[in-house]
Amino acid sequence: MPNRNMVTRRTALGAIGAGSLAGVAGCIGAISGDSNTLRFLGFGGNTQEAQMEIFDRWAGDSDYDVEGTAAGGTTEMISMIQQNPGDFDIVALNDTGMAQGQEEGVLEPIDVDDVSNYTDNIRDDAQELTFLVEDGETIGLIRENGATGYAYNTELIDRELTSWENIKDDEFDGDVALLDRAVDRFSNCAVTIDVDINDAADDEELFEDVVEEAEAQDENCFSYWADGATSIQYLRQENATICEAWGGRVLALQEDGHEHIEYVMPDEGAMAWTDTLAIVDGTENRETVHELLDFTYERDNLLEMSDMMNYTVQVEDPPEEMTDLPDYAPVNELAFRDWSKILPLQDEWSERFQDVKQ
Repeated sequence: MPNRNMVTRRTALGAIGAGSLAGVAGCIGAISGDSNTLRFLGFGGNTQEAQMEIFDRWAGDSDYDVEGTAAGGTTEMISMIQQNPGDFDIVALNDTGMAQGQEEGVLEPIDVDDVSNYTDNIRDDAQELTFLVEDGETIGLIRENGATGYAYNTELIDRELTSWENIKDDEFDGDVALLDRAVDRFSNCAVTIDVDINDAADDEELFEDVVEEAEAQDENCFSYWADGATSIQYLRQENATICEAWGGRVLALQEDGHEHIEYVMPDEGAMAWTDTLAIVDGTENRETVHELLDFTYERDNLLEMSDMMNYTVQVEDPPEEMTDLPDYAPVNELAFRDWSKILPLQDEWSERFQDVKQ
């Protein structure tokens, strides 16, 4: 399994991500006393809606309800779990969150023998991604994945954009919005200059090259966005002519009548990411959560989630509707971050990123 964090055009395309809704720590306890309620914490947006539709379908045939809560991002999600012990049973986390969640001890192992639909229907190599397994135990189940490219307004730009280099053109001064996450930004800047971000973690000179590229891409940037909903708002309202974006969000925008917003997976490649499902440490509903997970990973449910999310799910023998997505790629053609290298550097990189933005 590769230990890089980008997917190149030579190997695959990629995109997509999740949005956000407000989740307030300390206000969750009202549902925690109901033993017939499973509590799900997710990113919000269309991924949350799609996941809850599957969960509600399971609940309709069981004695349980599923209560969904949304958070604005990975750090908030982990904080909510820590501040509300026992109030969540299952959580959706990206690969960053899986690494952080394991470090913070808020997740517990999954008995994959009790989730046979997962082992039967998800590609074996996808099940073996390093951030899903710790000390031989499965900690997370892969849900959907992709990579982060950008979108642009074809009514305002009369030529095709294909490269990260395009967003640095002088004509786009003040028209570009970028993702406000240090590791993600540096990852896309690394791939722009053909550097492996994991190598840059071990090589100060390489990392300075990445920072220099981030500064160059910052020149035209008028704003950084922290959640997917903001990126789409920028595009819809024409605040941004070019916006770093997740492909699934852009497809949903096109389906909503904004066909002039075009998604780009740059020729150089882009940062790869994965969303997962995990069990929250301390749940009192462990057996029932496994039943819910097993239902979720039935093939028909996985294909329906992919269709609702506009994201790739790593099923065996994917249908044409999935492989036709502009960001589709089997996981063996993707490359991911080595979190054993990256996680200890996050604070340092966040400080350097603040310098870039200033």
